Amino acid sequence: MFFLSSLRQRKPQNLESIREFNEKKMNETLLQNNEPENQHSADGDKELRSIASRQKKSQRALALKLFLLLGAVSLIVMAVYGLVTRSATTEYLQRQANQAYAELAVSVETPEKAPATTSIDLPGQTQAYIQAPVYAQTTGYVKKWNFDIGSHVKEGDVLAEIDTPAVDQQLNQAKATLKQEQATLDLSRVTFQRDQDLLQRKVLAQQDFDTAKDNFRENQATVNSGEAVVLRLEALEDFKLVKAPFEGIVTARNTDIGGMVNAGSGNPLFIVARINPLRVYINVPQSMAQDATVGVTADLKFNEFPERTFPGKVVRTAGAIDPTSRTLLTEVDVPNGNGQLLPGAYMQVHLSTGGNRQSLLISANTLLFKSDGTTVGVVESDNKVELKKVKIGKDLGTHLEITEGLSPEDRVIVNPSDSLASGQIVRVRPSRNEKKQATAAPEAKHS
Repeated sequence: MFFLSSLRQRKPQNLESIREFNEKKMNETLLQNNEPENQHSADGDKELRSIASRQKKSQRALALKLFLLLGAVSLIVMAVYGLVTRSATTEYLQRQANQAYAELAVSVETPEKAPATTSIDLPGQTQAYIQAPVYAQTTGYVKKWNFDIGSHVKEGDVLAEIDTPAVDQQLNQAKATLKQEQATLDLSRVTFQRDQDLLQRKVLAQQDFDTAKDNFRENQATVNSGEAVVLRLEALEDFKLVKAPFEGIVTARNTDIGGMVNAGSGNPLFIVARINPLRVYINVPQSMAQDATVGVTADLKFNEFPERTFPGKVVRTAGAIDPTSRTLLTEVDVPNGNGQLLPGAYMQVHLSTGGNRQSLLISANTLLFKSDGTTVGVVESDNKVELKKVKIGKDLGTHLEITEGLSPEDRVIVNPSDSLASGQIVRVRPSRNEKKQATAAPEAKHS
């Protein structure tokens, strides 16, 4: 009974405890169920964020790709545009060049037959036929001078006088010494003659005679030496008068009154030149060296006498070609009796030599220098260019002598372009005579 009553008393307490226990269990169960859901929601948020970040990155990469694609397309468009523009410009320029090339206008000339004599103008300079510096041959002072520059002198004329007091004293002393030596010689001669007579009589010993003979010969040699000294000093006295060595003009005077001069000094007192005739030296080209022979005539032209020519003649040549200039040194003498022409003047020498009758003459500005040799451009009848190799005979300055390669009917191009080629079509400009005839024809019709 007690047991049952005790059970009845504990039952309500057990039910309450069971209910609390069940509530705890339920709460724990709910908590356990809520924890996975919260964890699942946090993981979802992380995934959403990662997806959003990946989407942003992909959008940025797409925008960068689009930008790069647009840049590449722009570069390609610009390159294509530049190529097209350049091609069009090149084509336009090429078209203009072809048009100008096809319509090249040239001036032509026909070769002329070489004359029987060929002439050439060469530069030259006149020189005195003889020119000599006059030096002092004694020492002293200039006492006076008689001729100045430009004066005409004859051979032997006294140009100046030199006062030589030192030489005068030396000459006086030498003459006095010579007299003394002459007296000694006279005494030794008398002694020698006396001893010779005594020796013949056998009164004088041979040794004494030999001594007298030796003294006589020694004194004779001394006198000869003294005479030579006197002659030398007298010659110096003669040089006190400075004389002209030949006929000519005084071109320089380098002293004055009172000036001291020394024998053998390096400064000439005067310079005298003979100007009749005058010498002219010219350098004849190697191609004409065989024609520049002695006796060939030449005409000299001076700027001072524009309307006159002075005749000259080749008198001698060097006989050898200068290896540096490839020319032949030639002397031409020109008469100058009236003294109009002056030494040192510049002039042109017109030299005439024998020519080749088979050769032709063309202007010097028609040549073309190609790798295969010297050529000229010739315009054929169909206005096409043909380059012909030529052989030059003589260089005449403004004209050239052609011995091979051309005919008299050829039309040679003047001032050709370096790019001129065979087969090129050109247009020939009318010459001055053709222009005059073309302008004169309408006037004749109107008249």
